[in-house]
Amino acid sequence: MATAKVAWKFPQEKIFFMRLETATIAVLAVILFAVSLRPWGFLAAVFLTAVFLVMYVGISYVMQIIRLAQEEYVADRTHLKVTRKTRFKTKKEEVPLKEVLFHKLDRFFLGGYLISKKGKHLLFFSTKKELDNFDKHLKKHSKSKKKK
Repeated sequence: MATAKVAWKFPQEKIFFMRLETATIAVLAVILFAVSLRPWGFLAAVFLTAVFLVMYVGISYVMQIIRLAQEEYVADRTHLKVTRKTRFKTKKEEVPLKEVLFHKLDRFFLGGYLISKKGKHLLFFSTKKELDNFDKHLKKHSKSKKKK
């Protein structure tokens, strides 16, 4: 049963990469390996792919430390309140649930969006449980036309 209030933070401390980011980097690593395999051989392809992955992880880690991005979501009976914080600025937005025209949530990549009269609002989740709780809450308290 949906509760009167649903709240979550993204990213949680234990999450280093988002699933979409991991899938994209895996595809790029496979492409890099395949392209470099023919001209330079197996060991060079493995080495180049490893260098690419190490560089990506290192740069990503440094950027996360510099930027310190975090999003806080609170959905009550009437509104969804989103607070996006970085090291340099804080942005708050409030979306009335009655104005939500459409929403789509992706259980695999743990993300989604709402379309309201104000525009498109992106959502990020750390766990499937958070996503499911928000989906139940939204179905109960909004007039959104859910796409199946």
